[in-house]
Amino acid sequence: MKVNSTIAWTLCLLLLSGASASAEQQDPASIQTNEQGCTRIRSIGPQDPYKDPTPLKQACLGPYLLEIPQNYFYNNIGTEHDGSYALTLEYPLLEPFKPGERVNWDFDVNARTVTFDFSYIDRIDIREAMRRRYIPMEYKKDEPQEGLEGRIKGDKVYGLDPYYLNMELVRAYFRGRGFKEDARIMSPDRHHDWFLSKNDSGEVVTVIKCTPQEITWSGVEYRDGKVVRSKGPGFAYCSHTLMIAELDTLIEMRYLREGMQHWKRMEQRARELIAQFKVESTGNAKATSATGQSPAL
Repeated sequence: MKVNSTIAWTLCLLLLSGASASAEQQDPASIQTNEQGCTRIRSIGPQDPYKDPTPLKQACLGPYLLEIPQNYFYNNIGTEHDGSYALTLEYPLLEPFKPGERVNWDFDVNARTVTFDFSYIDRIDIREAMRRRYIPMEYKKDEPQEGLEGRIKGDKVYGLDPYYLNMELVRAYFRGRGFKEDARIMSPDRHHDWFLSKNDSGEVVTVIKCTPQEITWSGVEYRDGKVVRSKGPGFAYCSHTLMIAELDTLIEMRYLREGMQHWKRMEQRARELIAQFKVESTGNAKATSATGQSPAL
């Protein structure tokens, strides 16, 4: 049976129209809502980490919608497929890297990268989540490096209360459990010195864990005003947890050990990042930010 060409063309247009409508129906796939009700526009398609001016990308911190320039993201392009993300600044100025500067992994760039990892806490109380940063789990409570009691309390450093690693006690503990002297757990570079700060109510709000003082090398040096890698097996670093109770948020920062002297500035910048990028109203994902720039897909 022959089909009239006009009818055939009409059928073709209908099929194309249906495909277009189907594609439009799939557009919501570029929208993602998390468990706390924050809805964001996802970054989809090819991404250009070198793009300048830098496009805005949307991310969620629990129920809070953030709009963040692409070059702040650890991966240089935006959130991961599941919505997770970390942000970076360059040490010591604590300003963002240039677009694409961190794309090609480099020891020098890595050395001056300060990482900010945001965690919204809603499964447990935020204060309990913070306590777990310095109070050991039940099955590790006897290990001297896991709590405050097995450490050496020192005088304040940069306004922080130090709890230094007691390697003599650590070695004795693991020696008593059959570990050999050359076991990795017997080496100080497997452990950390701890530094705590409390608020006016006596709550621990800052926990900083650094490569211990027994490790004297830093792994970095300055060249033309920039931090670069020096000789050594790695970097002496700090992992720094800040509690922001009013937002039910923990911020984990990682940076060179020498940066601990600037810990208050680190915390200030962490708070500034949230304040700078937080969109006041979440509701539905917005097509345009407060600056008038459209988030990129």
